[in-house]
Amino acid sequence: MIYVDGNGIPLSTLVESAQKSEVKLALETISQVSVEARPLHPKKKAGILVADKGYDAQWLRDKLQERNIRAKIPKRRRKGQRDEPRYNQTIVDYYRTRWIVERTISWFSWYRRILTRWERDDEVYEAFLTIACIMICLKRVLI
Repeated sequence: MIYVDGNGIPLSTLVESAQKSEVKLALETISQVSVEARPLHPKKKAGILVADKGYDAQWLRDKLQERNIRAKIPKRRRKGQRDEPRYNQTIVDYYRTRWIVERTISWFSWYRRILTRWERDDEVYEAFLTIACIMICLKRVLI
């Protein structure tokens, strides 16, 4: 699981087994982030969270609202519903920025040890993932 800012720079990552659903890991990943608004006063949260339909859960929306984070998550079609929910049309401008996350995920394909998980130990894999995040951040800052 990865959490990025508006420029595609990784802010936090979380490595878990493949059996867990990503929606269950979302709050834990968001909790790791501390966005600095001004020196010595870290802003602990983002203002808006844009995610895909896989994160469409009312409990997640409620938890984000408790943290004063506006969720821009498209709703899934319910059983028997033919048309796209109206809410999805209201967030289309926010959802167009989702490509930034997809681009960041594709940047990890530059690193072979991240692309194919060869390590059995989670700590070793997390170390390589952290190195890849550092290299991505440096490339974004220096270019």
